[in-house]
Amino acid sequence: MDVENDEQGTVRKRGGKRLWMIAGGAAVAAVAVTVGVVLAQSGPQDIAAPRACHTAAHGTAPSGARAKGTQAPAGTAPAADFDGDGHPDLAMGALGDVDNASAGGSIAVAYGSGEGTGLARCQYLTQNDAGIPGEARYEAYFGSDAVARDFDGDGYTDLATAVFDWKPSVIIMWGSPDGLKGAARVPRTDGSHVSWAQDSTLDEQLVAGDFDGDGHADLVFGLGSDKGLLKGPFERDGTPAGTGPVSAPRRPAKDIDTAQYDDLVAGDPDGDGADELMAFHHDEPLGTARFEERWPVSYFHARRGGLAQRDDIDLPDAAAGGSGDVDGDGVADLVLSPRRGKVSHGSVTVVYGSKAGPGEGKRSTTIDRDTPGVPGEEPQDEDAAFASLDTGDVNGDGYADVVAGSPRSKEYAKTGPEQVLLLLGGPNGLTGKGAQAIDAGDIGGKKNARATFGMSVRLVDMDGDHRTDLTVAAPGDDTMRSSAWLLPGTDQGLSTGGVTRLYGDSFERTGKLDLYMGGGGIAR
Repeated sequence: MDVENDEQGTVRKRGGKRLWMIAGGAAVAAVAVTVGVVLAQSGPQDIAAPRACHTAAHGTAPSGARAKGTQAPAGTAPAADFDGDGHPDLAMGALGDVDNASAGGSIAVAYGSGEGTGLARCQYLTQNDAGIPGEARYEAYFGSDAVARDFDGDGYTDLATAVFDWKPSVIIMWGSPDGLKGAARVPRTDGSHVSWAQDSTLDEQLVAGDFDGDGHADLVFGLGSDKGLLKGPFERDGTPAGTGPVSAPRRPAKDIDTAQYDDLVAGDPDGDGADELMAFHHDEPLGTARFEERWPVSYFHARRGGLAQRDDIDLPDAAAGGSGDVDGDGVADLVLSPRRGKVSHGSVTVVYGSKAGPGEGKRSTTIDRDTPGVPGEEPQDEDAAFASLDTGDVNGDGYADVVAGSPRSKEYAKTGPEQVLLLLGGPNGLTGKGAQAIDAGDIGGKKNARATFGMSVRLVDMDGDHRTDLTVAAPGDDTMRSSAWLLPGTDQGLSTGGVTRLYGDSFERTGKLDLYMGGGGIAR
């Protein structure tokens, strides 16, 4: 089934949260995981129960023994297990239409079966569910920036999401033996207080990590707020154990009044056991050449019960980031999609972590298409930029590897190759050796389709063989049907056999809603 030819009808364009969705009323992406049934509410206090998934397969994955490694590389995001069955699960946030609410937003959850990329059950969640606080409203964007951790400490992964139904807030859905069941709104959450941020309501971000190093998962929601740090463990009514201040990042430049608030990333690049926070912003003055645009990355660490920006850490300008130990020294490294100057937008930069902090003691590495071993030619246009990153051990050698998605996601981007690039870690850090480039045409879709293939990527070991598998989404646009694929990890890298394919419109069986898989991200 082709990406381009499956969309029924004309899709309405709307404004939305991310840059791809904001400018000029570009199409809001919604995320969905395939399910062939309409999910009924299971009771007034619960949320829609998981049901059987309907998916498509493509070929057979090569079989292999379990990798020798027993632990994930330092700094990689933990896998979610909402039902506690030992098989990792996936959650995707949606920003698109739901019943009775344009851009009301939804969340789709795929429960792993432990059998390769096969899925056991699927779940579709909206604020129309009786057990989820609030109600589906116009542009509430329920499902934006969904993150997965055990927030109440009961052993089951929970799912938190930002929502903008009345004002910016956070809703947590609780894990259980039956999967996600029941939810609560975190009380008295606060939005960002960044005076120079552009449209701070729609640009609000949510991220999870252990920022105070106490072993409990925390949330950050509100830069510049006195209670932007929400400390775990959380009570079942959503109340955090405490709150703390998060300082506002410094203005990108003195002459800049506004800047786009793009992303938050958690990681521990100094190995002290507490996560640090990276905040990404984008300043694009009118008439500025693209290589002169500013993409500052602010770096925050624990201080006085909250998070404050450090003055002695200088990170390169970047549009997206991730965290993982690519050189195997036990300390997480920062992986960035670099910007500013003449650097290729289709490159990946690693700022190596150390006990003294990121970038101390080891020179940063930048990999692009001119690096030996990296396939393909350097794109001749800057629309082929990496917009999504994740890390995990794809080949089971104990080192974190990097996947980077190039979806050509800007509203007026040129049509061209949309790819996911795999770069392998090793004792010398990230190199081009063994690199792979995969596009939709390699796994049953269309090459060069304007489907934003690679908008969201996630590496999770779905079958327990100590090799992470890739989930990659192509949200589509007004004329192209959305899809997402699960590709197996092997000791040779990513396999294009044994792929599970998911469809957006089969998730919402009536076909009346605009579902664009991957636009809201994949929870980590």
